[in-house]
Amino acid sequence: MRIVLTFRRLLLLSAFLAVGGLAVAWSGIFNVGASGGHWKITDWFLHWAMQNSVKTHSMNIETPDLSNPGLVHRAAGHFQTGCSPCHGSPVEPQSPVMEHATPPPPGLLNVNEKWEPKHLFWIVKHGVKFTGMPAWVALERDDEIWSMVAFLRELPAMSTDRYRELAFGDVTVATINGDRADELLADCARCHGRDGAGRANDAFPIIGGQGEAYLLDALRAYSTGDRKSGIMQPAARRGGDAELAVLARYYAGQRRVTANGPLNPALVTKGERIARDGIAAKSVPSCLSCHGAAERARNPHFPNLDGQHASYLETQLLLWQKKARGGGPYGHLMQAVADRLSENEIAAAAHYFASRTGTR
Repeated sequence: MRIVLTFRRLLLLSAFLAVGGLAVAWSGIFNVGASGGHWKITDWFLHWAMQNSVKTHSMNIETPDLSNPGLVHRAAGHFQTGCSPCHGSPVEPQSPVMEHATPPPPGLLNVNEKWEPKHLFWIVKHGVKFTGMPAWVALERDDEIWSMVAFLRELPAMSTDRYRELAFGDVTVATINGDRADELLADCARCHGRDGAGRANDAFPIIGGQGEAYLLDALRAYSTGDRKSGIMQPAARRGGDAELAVLARYYAGQRRVTANGPLNPALVTKGERIARDGIAAKSVPSCLSCHGAAERARNPHFPNLDGQHASYLETQLLLWQKKARGGGPYGHLMQAVADRLSENEIAAAAHYFASRTGTR
């Protein structure tokens, strides 16, 4: 009998608390204004819950090698445009507007003391509810997110000059169409350079001298999200179709340069066989049947792969396999091919095209 009475009391108490909570919410008496901040106990509890959640959900994440300097280069420009307005940077303090948010975005000078790389990965990828911290635009692109983690790990010790070099790169840009198009080109040049050659390392693909039709397809696909990238989609979305067309024309008109990274001769030899003959046993066609010079002349929507960074080409094929890339109107063709290749065959094809210094 006592158990029944106790159970009824618990039910009544639960109902009372629920009705009371609804009544408070309905009355509007609770002040949701950010100007009042949180009570200290509320602030502590929310941060405590957040930290525990991050550590639990990131428990099984394995951290890859983050020593490649290209990773830091790749994330710097995006941090400047997408993250520094809230968190601040070595060249400008946190915005006073964001200092009055509830909760305010944290500074990042002690990020290495507070979080392990896998924790940062989870936060950058998924964001944090009720804080204004968004999830990564393209959840499929773990490679981009790890680049941001590498950048955040270096940020606390980064000098102002180092930050400027990483985040702004080449800012001397020729005028191409006045006002808006020039502004967008300045953003592109920070990572890709005004000549489209990218940086001294393999952080960015070589886009100078690439086909105009392909570049425009890529920019449109990035803008709509059909091609996945948390770095490129926000950048491409800033322009309308007219501006994207101007950017594609500009970079297509630049001199084509080729990568000079180290290549594996054995992979180059194997990749040449795949590129020229395909792999009949796997129904993989010849790569050059689409990406050769004559074939690109017939269909300018196919990209020129000659002299591209092997690491970039390899990453793109692996992204196709993981269904994490997407692309323009001919993307489905590459999806079918990549699905049939082994990782070694992907590496071989990438090394071969990186070895090509011209169209032949």
